[in-house]
Amino acid sequence: MRNIISILIALVSLMSLTGESFAGERVQLSDHVSLIAGPVNGVVVEKGDARLVVYGDPAGKIKKAEMVLFTHSRRDVVWAGRKLVENGVTAVAPDADVDKFTNVEQFWDEFTTRRFHDYAQQGTKILTKSLKVGRTVKAGDKLSWRGIPIEILDTPGYMRHAVSYFIEIDDTKYGFVGDIIYGNGKIFDLYSLQDAVAEAKIGGYHGWAGRMGELIQSLKKVADQKCDILVPARGPVIRNPDQAINLLIERLRKVYENYLSISAGRWYFKDNYDILARRVLGAETKVNWMPWAETINDKPPEWIIPINNSRLIISKDRRGFLIDCGSRSIVEQVVKLREAGKLTGLDGLFITHYHDDHTNDVAACLAEFDCPVYATGQGVDILKNPEKYRLPCLTPNPIANINAMPEAHKMRWKEFTFTFYDFPGQTIYHAALLVEKDNAEKIFFIGDSFTPSGIDDYCLLNRNLMHEQMGYLYCLDLVRRMPPGTLLINEHVVEPFAFTPAQLDHITAALTKRKALLAELFPWDEPNYGIDERWIRFYPYGLKTRPGRTVRISLKAFNHSNGPRKFTVALNTPPGFDAKPATAFVTVLPRTESAVGGIDFNVLVDASVGPGIYVLTADVQTEEWSLARWTEAIIEVE
Repeated sequence: MRNIISILIALVSLMSLTGESFAGERVQLSDHVSLIAGPVNGVVVEKGDARLVVYGDPAGKIKKAEMVLFTHSRRDVVWAGRKLVENGVTAVAPDADVDKFTNVEQFWDEFTTRRFHDYAQQGTKILTKSLKVGRTVKAGDKLSWRGIPIEILDTPGYMRHAVSYFIEIDDTKYGFVGDIIYGNGKIFDLYSLQDAVAEAKIGGYHGWAGRMGELIQSLKKVADQKCDILVPARGPVIRNPDQAINLLIERLRKVYENYLSISAGRWYFKDNYDILARRVLGAETKVNWMPWAETINDKPPEWIIPINNSRLIISKDRRGFLIDCGSRSIVEQVVKLREAGKLTGLDGLFITHYHDDHTNDVAACLAEFDCPVYATGQGVDILKNPEKYRLPCLTPNPIANINAMPEAHKMRWKEFTFTFYDFPGQTIYHAALLVEKDNAEKIFFIGDSFTPSGIDDYCLLNRNLMHEQMGYLYCLDLVRRMPPGTLLINEHVVEPFAFTPAQLDHITAALTKRKALLAELFPWDEPNYGIDERWIRFYPYGLKTRPGRTVRISLKAFNHSNGPRKFTVALNTPPGFDAKPATAFVTVLPRTESAVGGIDFNVLVDASVGPGIYVLTADVQTEEWSLARWTEAIIEVE
């Protein structure tokens, strides 16, 4: 019997990995437990004519059940159980997560504005329509079905408020553990773990995989249950729980040690990084910290004036060129310099990146100083149209008129030569400016992309891609090509600094190693899918319209894979919305994003639709992956 079960479970694992290939097939795991293969693992426990369901029914074939257990609230999992609940099946959900089931309309109403100035950095795979919950549970609660006890553990990590369920039946102990593990020692992604770490006084924006400590503790609690079989929300069924869990913990720790060793955040938080290390790696583990870059003097040359997190370049005839403007305080201080006679005016404003602390008050600056605004090509659109994106720390304030500077374009200003560069470091849409003073200093203004302790990739949602000649690998190569003697200035760091060639090689080697570690950690064919939440995204993310009108919206897919990929998408629209076409596809070349336009849809808003916030989602199919309700866009009907 056990040999037969082993064969069946191996088949189920293959089904789970190959998505649609075996979707809907039902395989017995034991006499009274079966699995319905699909994008989500639907589990059916039977006793007589009665059924208990875990996660849902991805095939839509179950006509009758009594209870469906949800481990967490993500819509890309919960969709599989919605039809059952709407047909009267009792939904059981985590008590701490219940609002994400029953009050989602309020979430989206608030998120239309809260998505700007967002430093919490939580994922948005939230249900678009509330779902009735019949019973909430937490660790220690007594729950049973048809006389079968169901043990509940709080298992946060992949999600803040997830639980796991444990049932003994057919002489087998099952654990239904949501998304805290995927198959043998893997996890679906890391960006879902981004969060604040209170004990280290680190907020959500700086909390790279901040729930990794909680995830490891949850995995240990699951291991203590001594299950025979784990069935995650998706991915292969696990028959060797101890081995799979231990391997995952080991892989997580290797990735985290690698991250900490070259993190720019250690410059800002210093001793708090030891707290981060202990909570994930253990008290005795030592991190191979990179030696800090040399800081040059305690302040920049006299022709550079630090103003909060902006920098003002002043020429010998007292004209100014400002780099970034994120607050009125910056504008006020520049005005004071003018009033004191130290500055006669501004000739330009260069924007390094779109984050609100660098862009929020550009309009106030331009009202005082009528000067041109400069940016590089990759960042121009998000500066002009921030509402069209879902990324960290957006400002709601667009910048209308921008001079888009070509890559490596040189411009003379007074006694300086400026060279403009794309610099996708701290975030994907980021730029840098090399300023060379005639016969004097050479300063590379790098926005927020490096500190003396390493790279500013502490927010996974910034899209720090890890392909050759992309992201930080591109930036490191560019820093190497700077003229000899060039110093780096990060606008949050007063002291100029410089990396040695050995330090640049050290960071490059660490990133190369990290990509290899991530390839082992994720189930994707290319690890960038596991760190890039927006590999497929709606454009625009947010838009406004009126009843009776048609809006145009696109889906843009970044193919991280090594060969061409076909992406097929279908829109899920609210009542009163009609998308044409209903399904579309695009083939994207490797390591590129689909061309301008991407996959285009025309969405008609019926005249009967009332004012309010409506959310579109897209189902995505690409080779072995079937991802339901994967990405979203917000339409505000006025």
